[in-house]
Amino acid sequence: MTMLTILRVTAMAVTALAIVAPTPAWAQWLKAETDHFIIYGDESERAVRTYAEKVERFDFFLRTYYPIHVDHEIPKLEIYLADGRRDMLSAEPGIGASVGGFYSPNSSRIHAVVNTESQMGDHVIFHEYGHHFMFQMAGAAYPSWFVEGFAEYYATSDVRPDRIQFGRHSEGRMLMFVKQPVNSWAPMADVLKWRISDSGRYRAGDYYAQAWGLTHYFMSTPERTQMLGQYLAAVAGGEDSVVAMQAATGRTPEQLQTDMRLYLAGSIQYHTPQIEIPTPEVEVTRLSRAESELAWLDLRLDREPVEVQPVEPREGETDRARARREEAMREDAEARAQLIQDALAAGERHRDERIGLLVKARGHRLEGRSQAGFEVLEPVLTADESDPVTLRLAAELLLDMAKAETDPAQATGHRREGVAYLARALDADPLDFRIYRALNDSRAGQPGYPSDNDISTLEVGAKLAPQSFDMRMRLGRAYMARGLYAEAIEIALPVANSPHGGSWARRAKTLIASAQTAMGQTVDPVEETPSEDAEPEATVAD
Repeated sequence: MTMLTILRVTAMAVTALAIVAPTPAWAQWLKAETDHFIIYGDESERAVRTYAEKVERFDFFLRTYYPIHVDHEIPKLEIYLADGRRDMLSAEPGIGASVGGFYSPNSSRIHAVVNTESQMGDHVIFHEYGHHFMFQMAGAAYPSWFVEGFAEYYATSDVRPDRIQFGRHSEGRMLMFVKQPVNSWAPMADVLKWRISDSGRYRAGDYYAQAWGLTHYFMSTPERTQMLGQYLAAVAGGEDSVVAMQAATGRTPEQLQTDMRLYLAGSIQYHTPQIEIPTPEVEVTRLSRAESELAWLDLRLDREPVEVQPVEPREGETDRARARREEAMREDAEARAQLIQDALAAGERHRDERIGLLVKARGHRLEGRSQAGFEVLEPVLTADESDPVTLRLAAELLLDMAKAETDPAQATGHRREGVAYLARALDADPLDFRIYRALNDSRAGQPGYPSDNDISTLEVGAKLAPQSFDMRMRLGRAYMARGLYAEAIEIALPVANSPHGGSWARRAKTLIASAQTAMGQTVDPVEETPSEDAEPEATVAD
């Protein structure tokens, strides 16, 4: 689930107003850390602590029902608390006024942002954490409708210190069922395959609602839950979604549609599990003034891709649709230029602070001046430097320089120096998937790639960040190069099943088809899936 390209028309205006407006008194940000989360915000200590306890209790609840057995420590999810519309614009200039939050797993920082003033704030974070959590589950190659249905089913949870309720109504999704006649619902076969209708329209509202309703139907009794388990296992094993559903339930898609409709017309029961809810441990610390002032800018820099990808042609796309996408890219380019300008200016203002150096160095990297970025960091790159973020960024800048270098000897020198910094970064923070990604960058395209060690490096990175489509696809391509076709299919399936399709899903489906061909298997025709522009998975409106 990638961060959708959002209209950023207001971004320049917001920045211009900020330039002429008087500088407000700075608000100190707090950082609250629990076993599974790091919460940032300029809220009161009580508010930040209470929020941290709530999401940690939600995680405890999910792990009670879905135990995850891993042989490593699970990295913590960062959540940024946006205090209303102004903060949301600081997090993502131009974001829609109705957006209650978003989740970004495919950038240089896996994180979520939630609008604490939105009535849908809890729904947003529980929905998005449902996705984040699901990717940690064994296999995680669930069909698209269940990916969304699972997240929506638990998004309505009511989490309190003394009890948790789940399976509650989703008023927004129920509204679709009430307002629309039954014969206008998306066909169940389309929902099961999460595909665009024959008319070419992606019925986003229908699909979300029916995914939630179908999940609720199956979760309502032990017998139905058992059927769901049989169906999911069959789909994970490669069976067609519609065929597997009919085999597990004995019902055709049309009959299943009727069953779900009758269920939703009745009384939906929510559940209050009788479990003892522990009080989470929360450690609260304060950010410095510079860290507080640059918190949103720092986050946006991490989310901005280093390289801008060209517009990919889409089969059957009209000239008008392509023109709209190109216009969106032009707007993105303007916003990117403004972000770089802001980063360089902020870095200069805070040049005596580490966060200022990091922000300025990343600004230079985005403008394609990696050597200038490295020179910004050089004063702190002493022999005893141990900050993993600084070390990793220095390495990434050196790898950029190696890639652009025409002198092979110079390129090799930059690469070796970068790997040395990455080794130190790994010692400081072995749970940061971005270090393993940079190690992969240092090896990709080199003689003997991918070696056994290259595969191991990518496997660790993908285990630490199973939510990252980038890490999964890197590993999938490395598996393909080594003839490990079954492994490539397994790691890429969750990407291919992304409910919103888009470029990641298209690349994953292409990789899977290549692996199936190499294994002598019949390659199924690729179902057309919704575009990333259809309905932003990363956002939930209030």
